[in-house]
Amino acid sequence: MVKAVLLFLHRWLGIISGLVVFIVSITGCIFVFEEELFRVFHQNIVYVKPGEQLVDINELKKAAQASIGSDKNISVVFIDDAADRAYCFSAFERNAKSTSMWDKDEIKYFYQVFVNPYTGAVLGVVDKETEFFYVVRRIHQNLLLRRDIGNMIVGSSTLIFLVILISGIVLWWPQRMAGLKQRLTVKLRARWRRVNYDLHSVFGFYIFLIAMIIASTGLVWSFDWWENGIYSMLGSSKKDAKFLTQRDTTYTASERGVTLAWRDALNRYQEFERMSFNFPTSKNSRAGAFVQYEGPSAWTDTDYIYYNGADGKVTQIVPHESKSVGMKWRNTNYGIHTGKLYGWPTQLLAVVVSLVCASLPVTGVILWLGRKKKNAMPVKKQKSLQPRPRVRARSNQLT
Repeated sequence: MVKAVLLFLHRWLGIISGLVVFIVSITGCIFVFEEELFRVFHQNIVYVKPGEQLVDINELKKAAQASIGSDKNISVVFIDDAADRAYCFSAFERNAKSTSMWDKDEIKYFYQVFVNPYTGAVLGVVDKETEFFYVVRRIHQNLLLRRDIGNMIVGSSTLIFLVILISGIVLWWPQRMAGLKQRLTVKLRARWRRVNYDLHSVFGFYIFLIAMIIASTGLVWSFDWWENGIYSMLGSSKKDAKFLTQRDTTYTASERGVTLAWRDALNRYQEFERMSFNFPTSKNSRAGAFVQYEGPSAWTDTDYIYYNGADGKVTQIVPHESKSVGMKWRNTNYGIHTGKLYGWPTQLLAVVVSLVCASLPVTGVILWLGRKKKNAMPVKKQKSLQPRPRVRARSNQLT
């Protein structure tokens, strides 16, 4: 009885959420290697010939700003530790007045400008609104719909998918251990309907744990209550990171202060993986450097450094070691979700699991259609097989 109810829920929840799960899984597959593929397709703007001395950060920003116009404010620059990489300046602003149901109308502008840090030359400008990988990301997160609508649809479908995964494991579980081997192998020589069933159930079992992790970490971007719940489970609070939104307008930032802050951040870390340097704005005179580096822990080690934008002096440092467990998890969540946490091996694992997740709605619908067709077939009447009466042959009598 219990399995019958679970099968009913498993089947119909899969039909309800299947299309969204398929789209989200396929786009997630593509996005796992987004950074690596972007560098392959845009080598002419990403890579530079290393020089002896870096151009001042303010001059680099001016060159980048001139390439997109003064009406589009550059707020951050992304710096890679590799000496042969360009600086990536980013200008982004949302359209708060948008009432459209499409997310593209929520973006006022989003540009990335790649600048040679040794010469100050602008190598290229990318309009992220139409850039392939950013479009893939928007499909993945909100189906190109307005964020409040799209996030709700994707998040709800992901929650349903978690229920489907759990119910699927219960349905898969053999009643006797003797049948375990049969549940762990795909019978490729069987009829195609049996092969399809095995692809659905066997592969679903193998990816269960990783799929649960990927889906659970993805819900962080859909629901605040889910994120807050994980913080609470880890004995932390989202308020632990309130310093990230603190602002200071008691002084006026200067180019000299920005230069000193930028140099301090670079000199403070001889080796790092990537750094985002936030420029002071009219609403916040602080400059900030978020530095990610390879540390001894399993987390994504990230330090936060804040500077006085007027004189470049450090006002606050938040090292990785001093963060709460919740903050460490939040810094690492993206790496867990995309498989980037331990490099290409876990990225490949994420791709394989995402492909299987995309296949589950397909094989599931085939199973459902096959069962529906089977139930709709008319039952043929069988002919009576009652034995005929035996007739004795008359013997000819000779007279």
